[in-house]
Amino acid sequence: MKDKIRERAEFLRDNMILSTQELVRIPSVEAEAEGDFPYGKNVYQSLAKAVEISENLGFKTKNIDNQAAHVEMGEGEEILGLLCHLDVVPEGSDWTYPPYAAEIHDGKIYGRGTIDDKGPAVAALYGMKIVQELGVKLNKKVRLILGTNEESGMASLDYYFKKEKMPDLAFSPDATFPAIHAEKGILDLKFSAEIEEKAAKEGIKLIEIKGGNATNMVPDYAEAVISGIEKEELKELLKELEYDQDELEIKAENNNIILGYHGISAHGSMPEDGKNAISYLIDILAELPFAAAGVRDFFSFYKNKIGLEYDGASIGCKDQDDVPTALTFNTGIIKGDQSKIQFIVNIRYPVKSSAEKVVSDIKTELTDLIDVELLRDAKPLFVAKDDPFIKKLMAAYQEFTGDDSEPIAIGGGTYARKVKKGVAFGPLFPGQPELAHQKDEHIGIDDLVKSAAIYAKAIIDIAGVKTDE
Repeated sequence: MKDKIRERAEFLRDNMILSTQELVRIPSVEAEAEGDFPYGKNVYQSLAKAVEISENLGFKTKNIDNQAAHVEMGEGEEILGLLCHLDVVPEGSDWTYPPYAAEIHDGKIYGRGTIDDKGPAVAALYGMKIVQELGVKLNKKVRLILGTNEESGMASLDYYFKKEKMPDLAFSPDATFPAIHAEKGILDLKFSAEIEEKAAKEGIKLIEIKGGNATNMVPDYAEAVISGIEKEELKELLKELEYDQDELEIKAENNNIILGYHGISAHGSMPEDGKNAISYLIDILAELPFAAAGVRDFFSFYKNKIGLEYDGASIGCKDQDDVPTALTFNTGIIKGDQSKIQFIVNIRYPVKSSAEKVVSDIKTELTDLIDVELLRDAKPLFVAKDDPFIKKLMAAYQEFTGDDSEPIAIGGGTYARKVKKGVAFGPLFPGQPELAHQKDEHIGIDDLVKSAAIYAKAIIDIAGVKTDE
């Protein structure tokens, strides 16, 4: 069976490439609801294109009110779900190749969504196509379920499950190989500082601070607009500080000074892989003599309690369990001015911890200036490594890779946590860089084809009728 699967996967290689390119060329970043399009027209177009591709491959499809759709094969009462999403985070900046052109360079398709999660959705779809073309009889329904707002709350999948049966088993091609038996909890917290203080007529004033595109991204740019100081005078003050001068941009505009800091984007679950522009900018601002004491106090709080850390140590929530999963802390968005500043933090907490514990730990380190509000809590996911479902996924992976690694735990959050029994499974192979939410996101074409073969074998092993072969 292995050779037959590999042969069909290679035969379908060009189709997989084309289908991935068609989807990546649609900039499906969530936007305001518009008529029949709950997450904006571009997100809908991505869903419609995926349904069109699936129908052209000969599958039955169903669109659930433009919130989600499924692609179906097989028979039976039980359902094996393949959970993917078609929305993407904003593209960010400094791409080598255009983020929505889906260009091919050195055997890789470049573009936002290639690895998270349009390329994997294509691999899952063509995994189903391989099974179909091999004529394997199935005793379960197999549904590729396509959501449309995974990056901003997963509401589309909640909506889908109000209308359709939840799978009995499911895997989500939205992370890494091998099988992922645990996902950290995900917590979004909004920190607010109500300054409400009139600054002295003389001195530096904060006109505006802003940065970040999404809570689950390490921001690659942040800027502050200040007044009450000349550009050359500011440069003299900055000479006393230690910072990367190549990353800080200073320009005068309309009697104001704009300080723009260029960081490095990364997935919010792995802040150590990026360079948080918000935190680095505040590290500089905290050393400037702002006229308003409240502004100075805010920047001092941020520098001392958050700073450049990504483990939450100084703000009191550093934590780790024996799964093992460790807490990560990422400021994703900031906005504010002289009177009020707000920033949103994305925290991935250990599997054996809770949102209540994290918030309680943080509150012990807050000053009277800072309030915190819980915006979202996605509970952790855990399936035992020796669970039969995990074992079948691992067997399919090992057959095409020869890798005998153990199931792993991650900080990323996938649709797997939305079902009764689900885990994330691929498509990133061990040792490959994590490029989700980063510039120059790409997927290797060979990896795309191999993933489709692995998914085909997993479908056969879990939902196929056993034969003597």
